Amino acid sequence: MKIKIFIAPIFLAFSLYTAFGQDNNEKTLLTVGNEKVSVDEFKRIYLKNNQMVGDMDKKSLDEYLNLFVIYKLKVAEAKSMELDKKESFKKELDGYKKQLVQPFLTDKETEDRLYKEAYERMQYEVDASHILLALPEKATPEDTLAIYDKIMKIRQRIIDGEPFEVVAKATSDDPSVKRNGGRLGYFTAFQMVYPFEKAAYNTPVGSISMPVRSRFGYHLIKVNDKRLSVGQIKVAHIMIAFPQNATEAQQMQAKAKIDSIYKLVLNNEDFASLARSYSQDPGSARNGGELPYFGPGRMVPEFDRAAFALQADGQVSEPVRTQFGWHIIKRLDKKLVGTYDEMLPEIKTKLSRDERGRLSHNVFIKSMKEKYGFSVDSSMLKSMEGMLDDSYFSGTWQIPLAKKLDQPLFHFAGKSYALRLLAERIKETQRGQNRIPFGVLVERNFNDLVESTINSFEEERLVRENPDFYYLLKEYYDGILLFEIMDMCVWSKASNDADGLAEFYRNNIDNYKWEKRVHAVQYVFPSEPLAKKAYKLVTSKKGALLTPDEIKKRVSSNPKDTIVISDYASLPEDPVFKGYKEWPKGFSPITPVDKGYSFVRFVKEEVGEPIPMEDIRGRLIADYQEFLEKQWVESLREKYEVIVNRELLEEVASNLN
Repeated sequence: MKIKIFIAPIFLAFSLYTAFGQDNNEKTLLTVGNEKVSVDEFKRIYLKNNQMVGDMDKKSLDEYLNLFVIYKLKVAEAKSMELDKKESFKKELDGYKKQLVQPFLTDKETEDRLYKEAYERMQYEVDASHILLALPEKATPEDTLAIYDKIMKIRQRIIDGEPFEVVAKATSDDPSVKRNGGRLGYFTAFQMVYPFEKAAYNTPVGSISMPVRSRFGYHLIKVNDKRLSVGQIKVAHIMIAFPQNATEAQQMQAKAKIDSIYKLVLNNEDFASLARSYSQDPGSARNGGELPYFGPGRMVPEFDRAAFALQADGQVSEPVRTQFGWHIIKRLDKKLVGTYDEMLPEIKTKLSRDERGRLSHNVFIKSMKEKYGFSVDSSMLKSMEGMLDDSYFSGTWQIPLAKKLDQPLFHFAGKSYALRLLAERIKETQRGQNRIPFGVLVERNFNDLVESTINSFEEERLVRENPDFYYLLKEYYDGILLFEIMDMCVWSKASNDADGLAEFYRNNIDNYKWEKRVHAVQYVFPSEPLAKKAYKLVTSKKGALLTPDEIKKRVSSNPKDTIVISDYASLPEDPVFKGYKEWPKGFSPITPVDKGYSFVRFVKEEVGEPIPMEDIRGRLIADYQEFLEKQWVESLREKYEVIVNRELLEEVASNLN
């Protein structure tokens, strides 16, 4: 029997876009155009959008069915326009698919163990010091061994009695070592890279760990203390900053300023107002000095110690100096670690962003290899090494013409995958690479290739065999199409069709009229004497005939006097028109305003006056979109046949009640 050798890119090995058309042997509830909708699909979407179905009647189900049919009509139109064949659509759907599939690409037992491990560690905080010898994450085996030997010698110096802090300052590559002697303070789960955290929690107090490898290099860890978690704290602070190389005069000036603010705090001045006025931390000042919740080790040690030393909400520290400046800290709230169930959502989120999240995926990959008979031809990997040369590191390497490239490299789930796949992956990754042995390069790319192959296999299997995943992904498929077609036929069309919008406004002008509107002229003067002079002028018979410019000239010849006379139209409820029906001769009293003194002359009251388009553009566009959508849906109903199995619908209704 011949086994097909796959040489196409893995991500094209299975087409989701045709998978959605598969017949899943479910009973068909309705047909929209060429698409059949099963009872299962309809029930899933209905229950998702209607949580309370106990009192559902035939009318409510029919109303929902109508909305569902409209939804499917729009999707049918999008497909007829081949929007699902656009590269942008495929790329967006593929991105969602990769997100949705992640929970399925893990080993649940390993994941649960990591959740519980993290929660247990969150109960405690570790105070540790470290020495770091930097090493690139993709260092060669030779470089890795050299650094390991070096850090073991450093460890021996400490074991032999040299003070950890002294050795750290002399050897550590951590830039903060000059300031802290390698001491990191207290921290808890998820605050350090996972290998470091694991070693710190497993090392006894007072002991020195063996070398620990992280993505930063090798660490030696000394555990100084371990305590029960003090939880998280929320504080506000006022900061007066000074540069790290501040002169003595600058430091004294900053200290004097923080002391003066501290006196205001002690005199019960509002802390938040003081922070907004004086704090030089722009990120928090506008929020009254408030910082997000934080645990030990998240802030510089001096700030950390002062904040956690506050014993009660509302308590304020004395001025505290850090490398950034002087701070006054006010405790706002404190919370301890919750129960496992309370903390689990937070733990899941943090674990998904943390490197330990890879552990359950690695176990999953291993189990898939065992389950589906993975095997590799190691001689082919050697052949790949022989095809590489130094042009790879300059980004110019080309795949050679070799028959061997079309031979099997590895086997998985009854399929063979050609060496060419690995060559293509290596070619894609050649730019910007540091010089490393070809054997290391081939191995890394091969592992990535195998992982992506297994991930794709599982994605395809889920679409075929897992109804929950299939329908969830189908929702995204339809949802992306719906957004695209709505934007094309309704949203953007309404916003960009100026002529159509104007015509819609004219045809529906009765919907865009004021019930009642008052027109007036408002006079504003820079001083009360000028306002009184103008008032006397315009209320006279002669003044009533003057233009605004003539009034301005008669009131003041000084060009610095800013006089504003403007038409005013608004609803009668506007404060400007308070009591306007009782104004003598139609003029309001003179009143102080923002930039001087003002009075208003009543002109007329209008009922049913059209609202200008520019004043209601947002509302008008929304109404025009609704109009366009209604017309569009009517045309879709004429274009696509809709068939509903009423007998099945009755059965669905009875099952849901």
